[in-house]
Parts: sequence; structure tokens; C-alpha cells
Amino acid sequence: MSLPSASCPRCGAPRVDGPECPACGVIYLRAEARFAAQQAEARDREAREAAQREAEDQRAALREALEAHSVPTFVSPLAAAQAVPEPSAEGITFHPGEALGDGALEARLRLAVLPVALVGAWFAVQSPLFHMLLRTFLTMPVHELGHAVTAWFCGYSATPTLWVTHVSPERSTFMVLLLSGLLGALVWQGWKRRRWAWMGVGAVLLAALGAGRFGLDHDQAQALIYFGGDAGRMVLGTALMATFFVPRGHYLHRHQLRWGFVVIGASALMDSFEMWWGARTNVDRIPFGRVEGAGLSDPSALVDTYGWNVSRVIHWNVNVGLACLAALAALYLVFLWRDREALRG
Repeated sequence: MSLPSASCPRCGAPRVDGPECPACGVIYLRAEARFAAQQAEARDREAREAAQREAEDQRAALREALEAHSVPTFVSPLAAAQAVPEPSAEGITFHPGEALGDGALEARLRLAVLPVALVGAWFAVQSPLFHMLLRTFLTMPVHELGHAVTAWFCGYSATPTLWVTHVSPERSTFMVLLLSGLLGALVWQGWKRRRWAWMGVGAVLLAALGAGRFGLDHDQAQALIYFGGDAGRMVLGTALMATFFVPRGHYLHRHQLRWGFVVIGASALMDSFEMWWGARTNVDRIPFGRVEGAGLSDPSALVDTYGWNVSRVIHWNVNVGLACLAALAALYLVFLWRDREALRG
């Protein structure tokens, strides 16, 4: 509570001891309460008037800006006084000790997960039981998707199912236009957002689409579609494993989907590669023959229908597998180099 004034709040006469002013007869406490209320009301009125004046000034500025075809930005003094974050630091939250620990953990996961997944998948496909389970529930859908993706990039419509992929007998203009539009959108978004990796991937895939559609005749395309089963399984498996290196905050990272993808990818890659690597010295590993409800197996169709010899089938599948492993190794080393400081800590 503030100290009483030395004069009467009403008439200004010198204040005396006692509850009333001898000059005007007012009670000091009541007069002081009324005076304080009047001062508070005056301050509120001044604040409202100032706010109204500011709003009128802003409306006037907005009208002038609209007439000049530009929209101004009003920044409050409080917001203007705040520090503007660096663009490179956006999305980064600094928690002393915690961020460093998370970064070190992520670096160690990147160091260990891919080798462990590949070695584990290699040993899993050696076991008849685990191999059967992996092929039934994980790798066969990837195999059929490999057929379908190869068909799409050769200009054919294709629908993958669990054990067979249905490919149209003739090329589909609609499929070519659809795929071209999607890849063109990827290139455009990469250019618009300055995501050069998007642009590069989109451009390479557009070139692959052009080569598959216009560079191959019907028989060559059909042979490539059969080859794309095991080869596509290795390529798609590699792509799935590569998702483990997505940045923190990415959808696949936040929702832990990359863990499932790395397991499926390693299983798919090793399922095909282990078989074709072993076929170099044991041709009996190759699944020649007929598949119930689907016709000739992929190797039989390549050899019997399209004239590939067995050595060529083995050679190209092994080369695709080695290329996939080399791509994974390069990606692994790049991120190992980037994470070297976190690994040292």
C-alpha cells in the first residue's frame, strides 16, 4: 500500500492528523480511493485510445499497401526484439547432453545395423526352415514387385501378387504417361525445393523409362521382365536397406519404419544373391522347371524361351548383386565418414 499524501486529495489543503480534512470536510481514505480509481480509469482510457490509434494506423497502411499491390508485414516490438534463428539451425533442438547422446547413438546404429542385418540374413537363408519363412512372408512379394517395376519401366502394365505378376501382353501408353508424369513431378519438386538428389533420381529413372520403352523390342523387354524378378529383388532390397540412413525427424525415422525396411531389404538381397552366388559352382541351385499356376520359372523362361545361356543368367544376377553390395558399401562409408566425430565421442 502506498503512503498517504501530504495534502488533501480533494482540495489540496495541508493534511492534518485525523480522518477528515478541516478545510473541505472530506474523509481522506474515501477521497484517496476515488482518486486512485480515477487514475486507473484514466490509464485504461489512454491505453485503449493508443490501441485504437495503432489499429487505425495499420488499417490506413494496409489500404495504402493494397492500392500499391503489396502487403505490408506488421511486426510487434516484442517479436522484433527476439533473435532470428539461423536457417541452418531450424528444426534443431538443443538439449545439453541429450542431443549429443542421441547423435552418438544414431552413429553407432548406422555403424552396426547394416552389417549385422546382412550377415544375419546370409545365415538365415542357409537354414531351410528360416529360408522358407523368409521367402513366404518377406522376400517373395519383393520378387514379384521386381517383375512389376521392370515391366512398368518397359512400358507395360503389371499387377504384382504374392506368387505371380500379371503383365499386359502389349505396351501401355497410359502406363508410360503416368510414370513419366510422376517422375517429371519428382524432378520439378527437386528443382523447386533445391533437392538435387530428387532431381538426380528422377532424371535417372526418366532415362531408364525411355530406354526401356523405346530402346527394347518386345522380346527383349519380356526377357528383362523375367530377369527383373531376382535382380529386382536385390535392387529393391538395397533401396529398402538404404532407408536406414534417413535423417532424424524423417517420417521413416520417427515411426521406426526403417527397422522393418532394413530387415525386409537384407532378407530380399541375400535371398537372391546367396542363391546365384552358389550357382557359380553348383548349377543345381538354379530353380529350373515349371511353377504351378504360373508356367515356366524365371530362369527356365530366360533359357528356353529367350535364348539366354545358363552362364549369362548366373553372370548377370551375380553382377547385379555385387553392384547392390557395392552401392550399400559406398553409402555406409559416406555416413561413417559423416558420423566420425560422434563415433569418436
